[in-house]
Amino acid sequence: MKEMLVYRYEDVIHAPIELVFKYVDDDDKIKLWNTMLIENIYDNEENKPVPQPGTKFVTVQKLDKKIIKIDSELVEYEAPYKIIMHSHSKEGLSISRYLLSREHNGTRLIVEASLVPSNFFYRLTMKILGWTAKFVFEEQYQNLKKFVENEAEDE
Repeated sequence: MKEMLVYRYEDVIHAPIELVFKYVDDDDKIKLWNTMLIENIYDNEENKPVPQPGTKFVTVQKLDKKIIKIDSELVEYEAPYKIIMHSHSKEGLSISRYLLSREHNGTRLIVEASLVPSNFFYRLTMKILGWTAKFVFEEQYQNLKKFVENEAEDE
């Protein structure tokens, strides 16, 4: 099936690119702004992230009162400019892209969430209900911007 863009966020964050990147790359910093992330469980003895393509992990998230575990893989990693992850679930392949670039006195952040549905039912569901993702994601990325800009002011 064809990839469907579920959500796109774009904003300029008034902070250095290295700081913004930490907040989308470091699990402890992600948990500060992303209320859905419980933990990432990495596929290595130390249970530590390995910032390279091919790194596999299970992301544990809370959606409302439901806890879900999703098999994920780091597909592209170019610090501090790009992170692309693939996650597999019964709904299909979810693709998360974090794209960062320097802009004037800050960092342009583009986040895209896409889905390659596993079947027609999930494709139809996404067409009908996909717009609701904006409400969930928008709040999370506004939190990210607030946390990063506050830290940048404190430095």
